[in-house]
Amino acid sequence: MSVFIDILRWLGDQIVYMLSFVVDLLPDSPFHLLDYTPIAGILPYINYFIPLDFMMSVLAAWSSCIIIYYGYSVVLRWLKAIV
Repeated sequence: MSVFIDILRWLGDQIVYMLSFVVDLLPDSPFHLLDYTPIAGILPYINYFIPLDFMMSVLAAWSSCIIIYYGYSVVLRWLKAIV
């Protein structure tokens, strides 16, 4: 019975290892970029009238999604051309 438990524990460890590898491949969040901009000090005052932080975050996320989509599209076209 302990052999079965050891096998299940090993399988669980391998699944965790693979999932952590996939998560490490993902890009960093684009929402942290606003903390390092030159206008970070005055951004709260500008955001009172125009929500620039939200607009920039959404634009960064949208651009990241579009770039990833086109990147996958190009890779899949190359694979289709090869096969």
